[in-house]
Amino acid sequence: MEQSKSPVVSLIPMALIDRPVDPDRISIDPDSLKELIASIRQSGLKQPILLNIKGERFEIVAGERRYLACESLGMVKIPAFTEVMSEPEVAILRAIENLQRENLTIIEEAHVYRRLHDNLGMSWDDIGKKSGKSPGLVKRRYDLLKMPEQLINAMHKGQIGYAVAEELKRLGDLGKIDYFLSFAIDHGATKEVVRKWVDEEMAQKRQEAAAGGGGGGGYVMPEARPVFLTCDLCHGPVDVMKLLNLRICPDCGKIIRENMQS
Repeated sequence: MEQSKSPVVSLIPMALIDRPVDPDRISIDPDSLKELIASIRQSGLKQPILLNIKGERFEIVAGERRYLACESLGMVKIPAFTEVMSEPEVAILRAIENLQRENLTIIEEAHVYRRLHDNLGMSWDDIGKKSGKSPGLVKRRYDLLKMPEQLINAMHKGQIGYAVAEELKRLGDLGKIDYFLSFAIDHGATKEVVRKWVDEEMAQKRQEAAAGGGGGGGYVMPEARPVFLTCDLCHGPVDVMKLLNLRICPDCGKIIRENMQS
């Protein structure tokens, strides 16, 4: 009975390796890269990278962080699995690796799905099967990239969640989105709170239009907005005029929150 051959690891010169031209990863966390560098310096590279053979050169398919860490350590060669792969194979393997990252942002995830759908023509069902996600979730993540740039950036930085971004998008006007986005970031507003802001803003706009007060003078920022903030305990919206101030230390605040959740 013929035994299957194990993948062969080769030492590939670093100078012959190219990074992905259009990677799914938007940014590489410098702190995690420093940790990886320290680990490789102490124990060596434990997992070879995966390279696509392109003529006399190689393209990184999986293991870009490992490559950068080895490069910073001045390594001349790096252990790697090498194969000749088609563009779809490279894209799918790279997507699967990126989706398995612990620190993947929701926007990086959306970029993975966009590449598979737009570049390879994969259906939402096919992408769902490859990624282990539901087709509906895949499509919803994909649609996040249609949002205004400031919302995309805020989601990528972890300043707001996608539910908050979806509420802010309803405002339509970029100036208003910027204005309320700054409040959402500063106050850690939840979806319910932001929905209150947006509903009130849109109601006011309808009232002005009905009264003929939309005289084209441009958007004037309201002086006392927003009137709802997030409760630190239940995370629901609360009118700022009804907020209670308690003088408690962080430890007591933690105990109160834990009791509320139990």
